[in-house]
Amino acid sequence: MISHFLLLVLACLPSFTMAQNAIGSSECCFTFAQISIPAAVIKSYSVTRPDCAYSGVIFILFNGRRICASPSLVQVQRAMQKNRPTPV
Repeated sequence: MISHFLLLVLACLPSFTMAQNAIGSSECCFTFAQISIPAAVIKSYSVTRPDCAYSGVIFILFNGRRICASPSLVQVQRAMQKNRPTPV
């Protein structure tokens, strides 16, 4: 029973984390969403810093959720064109 709960908790963890660098902290993506995100639910986005292990786009949804996506996907590039980046 406990192992099922732990598995559920681990599956729900965000796919990004905070990375410390000389300038300050920023988010880095380590896994990417495998589903399409409807443009209507995207509030804004930010791009991961160059010093992160993987380049990624973090979409910020209207409900506050943050989802990492691969910037090489055409759907992600279209969503970036339709939305405003989050100010730094």
